[in-house]
Amino acid sequence: MLLKTTNEAVKELFGVEGSEPLRSKANSYLRNKVIPPKSVVEEGFSDASMGKRGKKRLNSNGVNSLFNALVLDAFFNDPKIVKDMFGNRDTRTTNGILCEEVLLTAQSVVTKSQLTIEAQQFLGQLRDTSFDLQERRLVCPFGSQRLPQMDMTLQNTGLLYHMLRSHRLSLSWKDNILLSWLEQDLSTTAELVEQVDPSLFEDDSMLKAIVHKVRAEYKEAKIFQSLLNSLPE
Repeated sequence: MLLKTTNEAVKELFGVEGSEPLRSKANSYLRNKVIPPKSVVEEGFSDASMGKRGKKRLNSNGVNSLFNALVLDAFFNDPKIVKDMFGNRDTRTTNGILCEEVLLTAQSVVTKSQLTIEAQQFLGQLRDTSFDLQERRLVCPFGSQRLPQMDMTLQNTGLLYHMLRSHRLSLSWKDNILLSWLEQDLSTTAELVEQVDPSLFEDDSMLKAIVHKVRAEYKEAKIFQSLLNSLPE
């Protein structure tokens, strides 16, 4: 079994070497354990007092996990969202629908059948909850596996965020909520979802799922803040 560092994996997967955005992202997904520890082999030893760090290498499943994380990161640019998609079926379903809408909008088409075969396969894999993101590799929906993060104009932004910001003046309720959510302004996002007419949910299952997710996150955040406030100073 040939083991690879994250840099070696990025070069093999995307044909680039020393790409700072991808290299930095790859290491963040290693640290937050989107790449499962069982797929990471540590070589050498770490000793903070001596400034020594052992090398971490990925097995084949680890490389697949990294690939999937970076492809999803192209849409969301948020390790927390991507990590949740690996472990939470509801988040994966909701964000899978979101990826579909982004791809349809990006290609200016109406139905999935008009997307490339690769994009259709990618969306199908996200919908299939039996598809293990920590073991099997997604089909990349981007041509020549060139991720948006590799382009200077999109560095440090996800594809979805970039698209929403470029249409800020004509945002729908859903777009406004998504943009606020991606900007990690949970309080404003929660205010927005409470202003949505419930009748809109009947024709937009994605909007309904997003509102449900935001409300749940906001409730958890308030409970956590209340707990912090109750602790002695």
